[in-house]
Amino acid sequence: MGENSLKFLHFSDVHLGHRQYNMALRRQDMYYSFLSTIEEGIAADVDFVVLCGDLFHHKNVTAQTLSNAELGLNRFVSQDIPIVLIQGNHDAKLYKEDMTWLEYLHRKKKSILLQADVTETDLSFRKYDANDPGSHAGFVDIGEGRIFGLQYSGQRTIERLQQLASAIQTVNDIYGKPAWTILLGHFGVEGHIPGLTGGVPGLTLEPLSDVIDYIALGHLHKQYSENNWIFNPGSLEAHNTREATWDLGYYITEISKEKTVNATHVFSKRRPFYKIIFSVDRFHSKEELINGFQQKLRIEQQFLQKMQEKPFFQNETGVRKPIIDLRLKGRLHFSRSLLNIDELLSLVEKNTQAIKVQPSDATESIEAGEIINEIEGGRDAIFDEDGHVNRERLEHAVFKMKAGEDDRFASEKKNIAEVLIALKTELLANESPEDIAETLQKKRKTLFPTDEESVEGDQ
Repeated sequence: MGENSLKFLHFSDVHLGHRQYNMALRRQDMYYSFLSTIEEGIAADVDFVVLCGDLFHHKNVTAQTLSNAELGLNRFVSQDIPIVLIQGNHDAKLYKEDMTWLEYLHRKKKSILLQADVTETDLSFRKYDANDPGSHAGFVDIGEGRIFGLQYSGQRTIERLQQLASAIQTVNDIYGKPAWTILLGHFGVEGHIPGLTGGVPGLTLEPLSDVIDYIALGHLHKQYSENNWIFNPGSLEAHNTREATWDLGYYITEISKEKTVNATHVFSKRRPFYKIIFSVDRFHSKEELINGFQQKLRIEQQFLQKMQEKPFFQNETGVRKPIIDLRLKGRLHFSRSLLNIDELLSLVEKNTQAIKVQPSDATESIEAGEIINEIEGGRDAIFDEDGHVNRERLEHAVFKMKAGEDDRFASEKKNIAEVLIALKTELLANESPEDIAETLQKKRKTLFPTDEESVEGDQ
């Protein structure tokens, strides 16, 4: 502990126990990021640690996952470094009457769990008592500073934030004003991830500036900061290719008695994700496509190797095998039946040593292109925002187009398409022929009643 300042580690969104792709190796990845961050925090000689939610990924935590969490937290305990944490949306308890696993760790003094005591109209904070920790505390004093915790609050986050300043002032009136104050929160601030809704407007946080000197956040997996006051480190591990392009990691922060904040973002150890985009447009046979794909892989290998050489993409043994996103796009100039995706995946695995290759086929066949041109609304009607074919939209559009070709059904083509989709769903669900026939009969009566059925309906 410095004479005039304290240094702390701020991280979040560990997601221990994540079962991505149902692969044990990915669960190990999450654990490795957690442990390496702990060791780097200890090496940085931090005075305390804050973890802003989502230590775990699932409510039903396995024994192995809990053991991994305890082993990691014990490294701080053995160094007399207090770790203060809050509950994230993934840390909720499995059954209402049970305690959460964070409460379990709190009771065992592996960590200090902070959360506000809330009612329908108010919130308050209880002081942490090491002799009687209970299930949680509301705030804890470390050195000459004070840390408050606000657990994940979902739709009530803004309401809770509006109550915070008064609740913190009440604590300060009782226990005295600290040299500095940190708030731990598990929510996102809007405007940092394009297209993401549900974040908290920055204006909501402004009234807290009089009582809080550092807002430590978790929840959004992307690193961001605002005004040297709001800090979100991002997750430790990437969970998809999009996240892999973000600055993920943790903060090593010094905060002084004069409330000066010096936060340094550090990249966490994680597995490399890599995207390969391959266009099929210029190939007129399967053989040409395979040759072109192999040439593409030789080029991509060079860029992948440069990525793998970055220190945060390595572990003690050196280079780590990647996860590859393979996206195929463009128009096929030969029969789709000849396009063997598995063959392409095998080539990627062989050339990159990937632990996982995720294919995304956004190609169009010549036949499909002709159909698309005939469909009402064209490409916009069946492709999503990422350029992928939305099969539900395509199916509905084709059914509607075919129904419209018959003058008897053209006026009800949209409804007929919905009937055909419903029938297909029942067939795939192995519904009995009698039930399917009954569904068809009811739909027919609704859309095309006979004169007799129309009279019955009017009575």
